[in-house]
Amino acid sequence: MRFRAVDTFRGIAAILVILFHLQHLNLLSGNDFIARSDIFVDFFFVLSGFVMTHSNYGKITNLASVRLFVIKRFKRLYPLHVFTLLLVLLFEVFRYGVDRYVVKLANPVFADDKSLPSFIANLTLTQSLNLFDRVTWNGPSWSISVEFYTYILWALGLLLFRKNLLLLGSVGLGLAAWFIAQHGGNIIFNYDYGLIRCLYSFLIGMLAYRLSRRLPFTFSYGQYSAAEILLIGLAMLTVSSFTHPESWLMPLFFAILIIVFSREGGVVSNLLVKERFEFLGKLSYSYYLNHTLVLAVMDLLLFKLVKLPHTSLAELLYVVVCLACVHVLSVFTYRHVELILQSVSSNRAPKTAVDMAVV
Repeated sequence: MRFRAVDTFRGIAAILVILFHLQHLNLLSGNDFIARSDIFVDFFFVLSGFVMTHSNYGKITNLASVRLFVIKRFKRLYPLHVFTLLLVLLFEVFRYGVDRYVVKLANPVFADDKSLPSFIANLTLTQSLNLFDRVTWNGPSWSISVEFYTYILWALGLLLFRKNLLLLGSVGLGLAAWFIAQHGGNIIFNYDYGLIRCLYSFLIGMLAYRLSRRLPFTFSYGQYSAAEILLIGLAMLTVSSFTHPESWLMPLFFAILIIVFSREGGVVSNLLVKERFEFLGKLSYSYYLNHTLVLAVMDLLLFKLVKLPHTSLAELLYVVVCLACVHVLSVFTYRHVELILQSVSSNRAPKTAVDMAVV
């Protein structure tokens, strides 16, 4: 079974995260929806729990199958992660040349977030296990770090709890709930407690999948359409207005959205499954890991070297150029980097949302 509509949502969510990192522009500042769009990282985590349960629950039966599962996920995550890490390193070397020989840059070159220890941690996917006091190198990769270790814990949890999803979810969410209560309902963590944030949302996605398989859905096309439109409106409202103490509720809302749209029974989901939108899901992982580098490169080129003024028109040009460059780079990395460790047969097979759930 393919989850084409929610796969397209994943691509849209990746674009919203890009816009979140552009909110410093006068053009986008003051938009509450964009200012809180980093919460869509939790949508990735919930969706990952949903599709991983769908695709791998029946395959994990012993330690050997856990090993195969972890290797498969590593092969899917690591090539693009290390590729973007090396690109960031090259860009920092370029910044060093600009800073020394062209124009003095406001931000220091090879600052604390780009140290040798953090580079090694990024190579080992440990950069977001509370080893540093900030995100390092390619900032969005913090979520790749915690998701990889979430996969390991989840697979081992299936064995420990004898594949009892309710028991696994109850214990895992109980521990996460204690942590969240200690932090006032806030789950907006990354370099420090991002693993707990990811586990919390992932387990919600796991239980959402179990619920979606057990509940009968006998709604009409019109009822599904009304539910989908309502959920889109609620998503815009809740993302625009939630506060940090309420952030623990957002993965629960995303789970409801995923359950409904995974059925592809209404007018919105029928639109999202159209072939013209499929590339959003395919490129979402590349969009996510490539975008901060592209934003930094374009900022240096357009505003520091070309010296564009910070007018609305110049900022609009910057946004359009950034989105276009992210897309072009992502087409390249999707085709030539992301799947490099996959088997030949996997490369030739069409990818579904299950195959591509990575962030």
